[in-house]
Amino acid sequence: MATDTQPDPGSVPEGESNAGFLNLSPERTAQAKRIGFHALLWSLIAIVLFPVFWMFIVSVNQTSFEAFVGDPLGWAANANLEGYRDVWFGSDFRYWFRNSLLVSIGATILSIAVCTLGAYSIGRLRYRGRKAVATFLLITQMFPAILIAIPLFLVFRDIGLFNTLTGLVIAYVAFTLPFAIWMLRGFYENLPESLEEAAMIDGSTRFGAVVRVILPLSAPAIATTAIFTWVQAWNEFVFALILINDSQTQTLPPGMSQWVGQYALQWDMLMAGALGATLPMLIVFFLLQSYIVKGLAEGAVKS
Repeated sequence: MATDTQPDPGSVPEGESNAGFLNLSPERTAQAKRIGFHALLWSLIAIVLFPVFWMFIVSVNQTSFEAFVGDPLGWAANANLEGYRDVWFGSDFRYWFRNSLLVSIGATILSIAVCTLGAYSIGRLRYRGRKAVATFLLITQMFPAILIAIPLFLVFRDIGLFNTLTGLVIAYVAFTLPFAIWMLRGFYENLPESLEEAAMIDGSTRFGAVVRVILPLSAPAIATTAIFTWVQAWNEFVFALILINDSQTQTLPPGMSQWVGQYALQWDMLMAGALGATLPMLIVFFLLQSYIVKGLAEGAVKS
């Protein structure tokens, strides 16, 4: 004898999704997720860019910082570019900016030239002590830079490199080289060994195989390492403070620290200079962001 069964009011009929139960079509559900994702993304972008916006509104106000904090919405009424004029034409900022560019570019080029061969040797060749060298390079990153700053100062003073940009480039290479070698080492270890073997079978030497085959393939990883090395050299403070004592030979970090006094702080000049120092890094990351993502991704995947 057949009995009639009543459907459960709380159950969802077969073939209907939860989205249909909530009166939302799959297209509207996907659209809602997309809107939420973009809202979250733009919120994070706003949080990241807010300090830059804050630096800008402080840089165009010559009022005291306490008065500015008391009326943060009144910055537009007092906005002017006097801080930027004082930075570029009333101080040595343009010399610091030039010195930072020269030192960072020089240190990056020299560091990449050395670390490319060093990372290839550790990552691709097989010889006794290879892992010990790699471990030693990693251990050197555990110690603060100040430990080698004083010995470098004594050595550079005796050989005539103190207070010179050349000496600062050499110091930055010593500081960034272990980091650069470790970044490239992981990428070289993931490349198949058949690449060099095929090139050497065709008559090339190992060095020729590296130049013609390995280096073109490792261009994204080299670009990523160069960017991070350049950023480290651009932001470095300790070596530049100890090894340079001439104002027009200093780089940006120690030079801008002169605007921080014991009883006063030149907020407009400091923020205008900070924006000027940040601009090159923003441009580099914007132009080379694809290389950074590709280099990090290829170095993280084990073949």
